[in-house]
Amino acid sequence: MKKNKKQSEVKCGSVNPPKKVSALLLGAAVALCLMGANLAAAQAPPAQAPIDLGSAGTFAVLAGSTVTNTGPSLINGDLGVWPGTAFVPGVPPATVNGAIHAGDTAAQQAKASLTVAFNNAAGLTVGVVGVAGDLGGQTLVPGLYKSTSTLAITGDLILDGNGDPNAVFIFQIGSALTVATHGRVVLSGGAKAANVFWQVGSSATLGTYSALKGTVMAYASITIATGATLDGRALAENAAVTLDTNAVTMQTSITLPPPVAPTASAQLPVDLGSAGTFAVLAGSTVTNTGPSIINGDLGVWPGTALVPGTPPATVNGAIHAGDTAAQHAQASLTIAYNDAAGRSTAPISMAGDLGGQTLAPGLYKSTSTLAITGDLTLDGNGDPNAVFIFQIGSALTVATRGRVVLSGGAKAANVFWQVGSSATLGTYSALKGTILAYASITIATGATLDGSALAQNAAVTLDSNAVTKQN
Repeated sequence: MKKNKKQSEVKCGSVNPPKKVSALLLGAAVALCLMGANLAAAQAPPAQAPIDLGSAGTFAVLAGSTVTNTGPSLINGDLGVWPGTAFVPGVPPATVNGAIHAGDTAAQQAKASLTVAFNNAAGLTVGVVGVAGDLGGQTLVPGLYKSTSTLAITGDLILDGNGDPNAVFIFQIGSALTVATHGRVVLSGGAKAANVFWQVGSSATLGTYSALKGTVMAYASITIATGATLDGRALAENAAVTLDTNAVTMQTSITLPPPVAPTASAQLPVDLGSAGTFAVLAGSTVTNTGPSIINGDLGVWPGTALVPGTPPATVNGAIHAGDTAAQHAQASLTIAYNDAAGRSTAPISMAGDLGGQTLAPGLYKSTSTLAITGDLTLDGNGDPNAVFIFQIGSALTVATRGRVVLSGGAKAANVFWQVGSSATLGTYSALKGTILAYASITIATGATLDGSALAQNAAVTLDSNAVTKQN
C-alpha cells in the first residue's frame, strides 16, 4: 500500500482563466477543488486511541515462558516472565535498568494486563485499512492497519505523524511479523514510538541489525537477532523472548528497587498492579448517597454504572466506567486477591471480634467472619514498612463507630483486608487499609476509609463517606 502523497494532501492548480470565461465556470472550478479536498479529508483513517497497557506499561521485556540473552544486551525498563520463572542473563550478562520480576506477582499482574491489551488491540475495527506482504518502502499515516496473515518490513517503513505528536499507529497482524536484516521503522512528522503498537497473532522476529519502533505484543514468542534494536517493548504472552546483543528501550524507564526478602514472619505488601491507583473499584455498580469524597480513581467493570448521587460524590481522580483502564484494574484485583488469600507463611488464627485488641505486624487468618467493635490497634513496632494482612473466610463487619487505630509507625498503605464475601463499614466507623472483597463493599453513613474499597464481583455502596487511597 505505497503512498506517494499523504492522504490529507490535496493540491489544486492556480485558477487563471481567460478574461472571457464566465464567473459561473470559475465558481465551478473552485467548488470542485474544495470538494476534492473534503473528500480526501473524509477518506483519511480515523484517529485511534493508544493501547492501554496497564501494569505491563513499565516493562521493556515480558515473556510467558523464559527470557534468554546472549551478549551484552541493554534493557531500559522492567524485565519479567510469568508463568515461567527463568531469566537467563547470558555471559556477559544483560544490563537491566529496571526491576527484574521472574515468576512473581508483579510479572503476573503485567501478564494479565498484556492479555487485556492484546485482545483490545486485536478487537479494534473502526477505520481499518487492509495491508499485506512487505511494508518496506512505504509511508503510512496514522491509523489502524490490518493484515490477515504475515507482515514483513524490508528496507525502511516510514510512519508519518503529519505533525501530530499524539498520532497513533496500530498494526493488527494475523500471523507473524518479520523485520528483515537492516530493516527499519523510521518516524517522521512528530510520530512517537510510544504510540506505535504491533499486535502479532503468532511470533515476531527482528532480524540482524534491524531497528523497530513501538510496542510488540505477540501471542507467542519474540526473537531479537544480533545487534537489533527496539525502541519500545517486547511483550510475549505465551512463549519466550530471546535477545542477542540488543538494546530494548521503553519510552519511560522506571527503575524500581528489588523486593526485600521477607523474614520468617514478616509479609510483603500485596501488589495491587493497575488497581493501585483506585480508591473505589466495583464489579457491577458504584452508588452514592450524600456528599462523599473519593480521593483517588473510581472505576467499575464489567459493569458501567456510576450513580454519583445528589449532591454528587466528589472524585479527586479519574472516573473509569466500563472502560479499558477499569478492565485492567479488575484483572489486577483478581491477582491481588488471590495473592492475599494464598499467603501461608506463619499465619495467626483469629476469630470473632477483634475490637479491644492490639496486633503486631503479620498474617492473620479467620476461617469465617470477623468483626471490629470499638478500637482495633495495629502496632508497627517502630517499623514504617510493617505489613498487616487479614485473610477472612467470609464477611468483615465494622460496627457503628468501630475503628482501626495505627501506632508504632504502621501505615494504612500496608494494611490489607482480603474478604471472602462482603465487607460492611458501619455508621461513623473508621477503617484503615485496602479492602479486597470477593463480593460487595457497603460503607454506611459518615464512615471513613483510609485506603481503597476494591470489590471484585459486586457493588460498592457509599453514603456521605471519605475514601482516601493511601500510597
